[in-house]
Amino acid sequence: MKKFIARMAVVTSLMSPLFTMAQEPVPSLPYREVTVQTQDARKVFVFFSFSCPVCATYDQVLSRWSQTMPAGWSAEFIPVAVPDKGNYMAARAFYAVQDADPARLPAFMSAAYAQIHEGGMEMENPQTWAKAVAAAKVQGFEKAWVNVTQARLESAFAKLLTYGVDATPSLAIGGRYVINPDSVMGDSGMFIQLANGMVSKVIQNR
Repeated sequence: MKKFIARMAVVTSLMSPLFTMAQEPVPSLPYREVTVQTQDARKVFVFFSFSCPVCATYDQVLSRWSQTMPAGWSAEFIPVAVPDKGNYMAARAFYAVQDADPARLPAFMSAAYAQIHEGGMEMENPQTWAKAVAAAKVQGFEKAWVNVTQARLESAFAKLLTYGVDATPSLAIGGRYVINPDSVMGDSGMFIQLANGMVSKVIQNR
């Protein structure tokens, strides 16, 4: 037994550099790869939450960037419709505006962020959305609100789970990659560069 232990000690000492090398951290990639969603091959999903202060600061940046998609591509904003009252109301308000008066959607989003992060309003409060709608001059909101279905909210939540989104804002690009500002230390300019690079990566690898 002693000889066996001695031999194991020698072997361990010889292998220790290998263990050290194996334990050295591998440089992390600025994106996460997911199971390919072929139906989303030419889409970018922008996952956001009105309660997220980082989303508020990225609001205009992502709104402008979403208008620069390559030919054949589209960008779609998806609210984080996790099953609680505040997030469900926020998602429902977003989809109601999208249906009723889509041209006013960017103005509505900016107004909603302002109500929550500057005005101290709660997402559970119906007045939050009423004030954002009024500020953005959205038409037809009440009727559209009634017509937003539970299935639509559940679909948004399912998409969140499909891409394993655990931080906002996050972009799911080409049904293959997910990125968020943490990958670039919160630098908005670098984040947009990364997003453009990931779109190009999908196109090149098609």
